Amino acid sequence: MALVGSSLGWAPATQAHSSSRSSLACSGQENTRYVPGLTVVPRSAVTRGNVTYTCTDRPGHTLAATSTIAGVSPHAACVGLKHSRVRETLHYADGGTSVIYYPTSFGTRILGINTSHLEGTVIAGRYKGRGAVRNIQSLGGELPTACLTPEGLQYFTVRANLQIDGG
Repeated sequence: MALVGSSLGWAPATQAHSSSRSSLACSGQENTRYVPGLTVVPRSAVTRGNVTYTCTDRPGHTLAATSTIAGVSPHAACVGLKHSRVRETLHYADGGTSVIYYPTSFGTRILGINTSHLEGTVIAGRYKGRGAVRNIQSLGGELPTACLTPEGLQYFTVRANLQIDGG
């Protein structure tokens, strides 16, 4: 019994705090812009987005967060975004932050529906070192015919889901 008591007394604070091992699940709405707009011909495009999330880090506990997205896709087109490099910076309502780097991602646009899947790692802040997966899906903010214009599809609003692994 004394051994158990002394073992518990020596546990580091990060092990004693239950949320340090919890995962984070977020869902929200993202407004994304591509410059230049996406067309049927692949070309390099810069991605910028803003997200408003509601997150859960343990049962019964929600936390609001906002996020900024910045990325580059060297082969972006309306029919797919290949090899995008994206950085997401989350700002939690309690003042904390997380920076996630997604080195590659894949997205498609079929029948006007945009889908993207990103996998990466939290590189700074809360949850540093943990894996992250981000999925988005939506109808475009502009008509699919925008892909046929020289300006291309420039913006859309999506439903975003983010999962950060537990430790």
